[in-house]
Amino acid sequence: MSDPRAPSSKIELRVLGGHRTAAIRDKVPENDLAEAMGRMFQAVMAALHEQGITPASKPFARYHAFGDVVDLEAGVIVKEPFQPAGQVTPGELPAGPAAIAVHTGSYETLGATYDAMRRWIEANPAQEANGGPWELYITDPADEPDPAKWMTEVIFPLKRNAAIS
Repeated sequence: MSDPRAPSSKIELRVLGGHRTAAIRDKVPENDLAEAMGRMFQAVMAALHEQGITPASKPFARYHAFGDVVDLEAGVIVKEPFQPAGQVTPGELPAGPAAIAVHTGSYETLGATYDAMRRWIEANPAQEANGGPWELYITDPADEPDPAKWMTEVIFPLKRNAAIS
């Protein structure tokens, strides 16, 4: 029997290239997160459309702080330069090592994948977290109504632990 606290896939260590983004950063009450992210993604897509830019990825959310109020960026990766438009600004997802797992299931169960990834980082002391994690939403709920089939890639950027190096 599998551990219900484990992510839906194994945790992999990969080296990521940096990515240019178009995103909105905001502080949102935790209980309004889903609705706010929907509005943020719509605004990003409208700004890209106005500039004739096609997203180079599925939507992502990068978390800078968790709590009753969540500090996050919501956007997409872009290949072309993007000009600021209202709240939508150019940014970057960082290059470097990262722990990555694919979560399969509803967004309400993502906490189990985050817990497993934190345990993985603790069990691998040569690496430590390097900034906020992000989620890449592989499955669009508008295309797949069954939350059990939704896939979300969870990415924790890492750096070498200076105390051990």
